[in-house]
Amino acid sequence: MVYLSSMEVYGKVDCSEGERVSEERLGDVSLDAPRSCYPLGKRMAEHYCHIFYREYGVPVRIARLAQTFGKGVPPEDGRVFAQFAKAAAEGRDILLHTSGMSMGNYCEISDTVNAIWTILGNGRDGEVYNVVNEDATMRIRDMAQLVAQEIAGGKIKVICGADEAGAHGYAEDTGLRLSSEKMRALGWRPTKGLAEMYRELMS
Repeated sequence: MVYLSSMEVYGKVDCSEGERVSEERLGDVSLDAPRSCYPLGKRMAEHYCHIFYREYGVPVRIARLAQTFGKGVPPEDGRVFAQFAKAAAEGRDILLHTSGMSMGNYCEISDTVNAIWTILGNGRDGEVYNVVNEDATMRIRDMAQLVAQEIAGGKIKVICGADEAGAHGYAEDTGLRLSSEKMRALGWRPTKGLAEMYRELMS
């Protein structure tokens, strides 16, 4: 089996600008932050995968997914990429409730499905694999600009606000850039970049 984990298990990783983070480098997750229930829950699930593999030989592999989108995402999806797509479709300016400096890691849906099949067929039991398109890694603000310029044809603009006291419940800014080296060693390659992901999402 492949357990679908999340890049959020990494927490706050101490890494230099532009450095790619591989699977073994987990960072800190704050125990007193309400939103930490998600990454901590994913870490616990990964832990169960590891111990059941080691104790009982359960053939389990772990896929740590970047944010995944493209064709088939429902219109009511509330994640940031979907909000940008709605703004472009409706001709509205994109309003960021943060400075937009947090790094986003992304992968298109069909590329992600192919990655999961690759892990099933070629991966090793007990191992963890980042599923990410390294070329689709960028800051939220830069992605908003891409949507405004390439998807909306420059007819909308990006306005940056502030998430006062965490009122919108967003995670803290992160500079996390995931490495796909381990997946590429299995023979997997992503095929679709962010602009194509948006066009398929909105088609």
